[in-house]
Amino acid sequence: MKRVEQILMIVSACIALPATAMAATHEVTVSDDFFSPNDLTITAGDTVRWVNPAGGMPHDVDADDGSFSSTTASAFTFEHTFGSAGEVLYFCSVHSSAGKDRNSFMNGRIVVQAGTPPVQINAGMNDTWRNVDTRGQGFFVTVFPDIQKMFVGWFTYDVARPPADVTAILGDPGARWLTAFGPYTGDTATLDIELTQGGIFNSGVPAPTQGQDGTMTVKFTSCSEGVVTFNIPSVPVSDTIPITRVANDNVPVCEALQP
Repeated sequence: MKRVEQILMIVSACIALPATAMAATHEVTVSDDFFSPNDLTITAGDTVRWVNPAGGMPHDVDADDGSFSSTTASAFTFEHTFGSAGEVLYFCSVHSSAGKDRNSFMNGRIVVQAGTPPVQINAGMNDTWRNVDTRGQGFFVTVFPDIQKMFVGWFTYDVARPPADVTAILGDPGARWLTAFGPYTGDTATLDIELTQGGIFNSGVPAPTQGQDGTMTVKFTSCSEGVVTFNIPSVPVSDTIPITRVANDNVPVCEALQP
């Protein structure tokens, strides 16, 4: 009970608060005797994977500036992640040399464009969010920057409709209110889902019970969009769903608080 009261007090206190693309891997085939493609444009943070399939001639992959070098072999897979923007030339030391144009024999080029930094979770995410495919359901998100924690109230329904003869004194017998609480880092929060039950409307008696029932991650891709991944083993149900804000009033606040 004490945990329930603490969380609800925190939520009440914070109601008044003002309210990226993922890295990719690109594959280059090492053939006899060329790179395909030999001219590639990627985003900072992306990875390039060179594959020399079995049965071919010995090759390797060497950067003109010496920033990376693969083994020399007739079959290999070599990866390198490019962390900053710029142009990187490379070659096969068996069949070519540094300093040549990419159209030369076994020379290639990687153009690395500056990437958009991932959005950072902040108090500007405090809002009501929803999955547009599930009307009448949603998430109440509250971020606590001082303690790097997030609280989520999930207003939803049971996994199956109750029998037609089941009635409720107040509301719908199939309605559910799940909560989730836990830490966040960068653009992602990792939360424990908790189910509260056994209480009576507007009364402290009997005391409700609360227990963990699964996990949830909330990953924001921008100040107006995100993805929720959840797993509730007792049912069991799991899924990954997109979420957006119900209203965009707090988007400028979120963007202003980005580093």
